[in-house]
Amino acid sequence: MKILPTRLSAFALLATLSTAAAACGPHNDDWTGSDKAAHFGVSLALGVGASRLSDDTWTAVGLALVPGVAKELYDGTRDCNRFSWKDMAWNAAGAYVGVRTGNWLLGPSGVSYRVAF
Repeated sequence: MKILPTRLSAFALLATLSTAAAACGPHNDDWTGSDKAAHFGVSLALGVGASRLSDDTWTAVGLALVPGVAKELYDGTRDCNRFSWKDMAWNAAGAYVGVRTGNWLLGPSGVSYRVAF
């Protein structure tokens, strides 16, 4: 009689473990995935801010990439997730465009873009 509860608990444990593994499924990471615009947009905003912190373009891009690298390192430690080089490529593109946009719009002494009316 004691064998039945032991087998039932072992079966329940195996069912739980197999469900968790099946819930992850294959990792889909397309270049145009749903989160890529968010990676680009957030890095762009950080790039504009970083352009105010450093006059050197590549230093500012590096500063803007720090949160993206931290997020991908965090993703690498999560179940059903991993570090994504494609996400990092979008982060880098957004950071670079943001730094260049910040330098163009804001310039070294504040707002440098003027519209003539």
